[in-house]
Amino acid sequence: MEAGRTLILAVDGLEAFEATSLLHAPDTRTLTVRPGGPSESAPALASLTTGATVAHTGVATEEPFDPTAPERRSTWYSAAMRAQTLFCRVREAGGMCAALQWPATAGSGIDLCLPLVEDLRHYRNRWQMTEATSSPRMVAEHLAQRRAAGVQLSQVAPDALVAEIAEEALVAGRIDLMAVRLTGLGAARRCAGLDGPEVSRSLSDTVEAIQRIRSAFATQTDDRVVLVPGRPLVPTALLVHPNTELAAAGLLRTDGTRIAQFRALVWPDGPRGVIHVRREEPAAVRGQTLAALRELGAHTRLTLREVADGVGATRETDVIGVLEGTPGTVFGLPATHRPLVDGEDPYYAGPRAVSDPSAPTVASARGPGLPEGPVEGSWADLGVTLATAMGVQLPDATASGMRGMVQPV
Repeated sequence: MEAGRTLILAVDGLEAFEATSLLHAPDTRTLTVRPGGPSESAPALASLTTGATVAHTGVATEEPFDPTAPERRSTWYSAAMRAQTLFCRVREAGGMCAALQWPATAGSGIDLCLPLVEDLRHYRNRWQMTEATSSPRMVAEHLAQRRAAGVQLSQVAPDALVAEIAEEALVAGRIDLMAVRLTGLGAARRCAGLDGPEVSRSLSDTVEAIQRIRSAFATQTDDRVVLVPGRPLVPTALLVHPNTELAAAGLLRTDGTRIAQFRALVWPDGPRGVIHVRREEPAAVRGQTLAALRELGAHTRLTLREVADGVGATRETDVIGVLEGTPGTVFGLPATHRPLVDGEDPYYAGPRAVSDPSAPTVASARGPGLPEGPVEGSWADLGVTLATAMGVQLPDATASGMRGMVQPV
């Protein structure tokens, strides 16, 4: 492993020009993640830290699908990961790691781990959830005194807590790899739209958090800093409820507005919907499911694509297809709402922005070992390139690293 430290800042909802202005240095390089692959941050960051595609990481969607309770919000734990991560490799080389609000790290062996999962159905309260899913060292050095002081986690913005603890940890001693995910700006823009007072306040808070962490990191000549925005967000143009069609076809039953039982169900994942069918169902049900969704798939903004790889399947369900939308399309879970709701509808109450899977993501980076010129690749390629710069190998990687950008003729 190389001598320098590495800081990865993943910021959901950050626009390209905002990211460029935050990491201004003469030696800043651009690392472009091409369109394609995951559009949501959890599967994208899982690919980044493993160098593997979503078919190999175990984290295929932003939130895991639980067939026993599809309407209950869940979260990814480290047990879901099927590939070794940068954290594993750095720790094996004797380095110190920290992961704050990073997906699929709860229950891992990371030295300083603060996942901040949202999974209250398994815990009595927020403090119990936070302490049970964080690393023992994180609890002892950073959480215990806050709980003793009477801090109410429900009253503290997650990004503010993350920035505060990151600063404390960096000042306290050397951390060879720190990965921090900030989610507030993305949440604000999805809820309120790309602009407005709420978004302006969230952007200001995000910039302050980044500056606070970078200041505490105190970059030296042999250190690396990587700023990774999520996929760009665009205004919502169409909200799709495909489960309404499955309910009409008798493949899903509701109890009031709640999903009671299903033979087939579409799990929303931002600008796409993943089509699940229970494993015990006969082949005819798969055909009925695709037939029920084909009319939706004929909409000018939608495409129904059958798949054979089953990425995202669970123990109880197979994945047989994906509904995909053009930029501005977002999918919802309810089975009692209108199948198609225009984003300009005066009664529209869904998200105001959604990630654009057709747009590239431009990461900014500086430090030794990184490519000299502009390069491009996938999320997994970005992970391999970063691992190479750090002097470690990702044994389960399926990518080979980023390559020089092809200039248009």
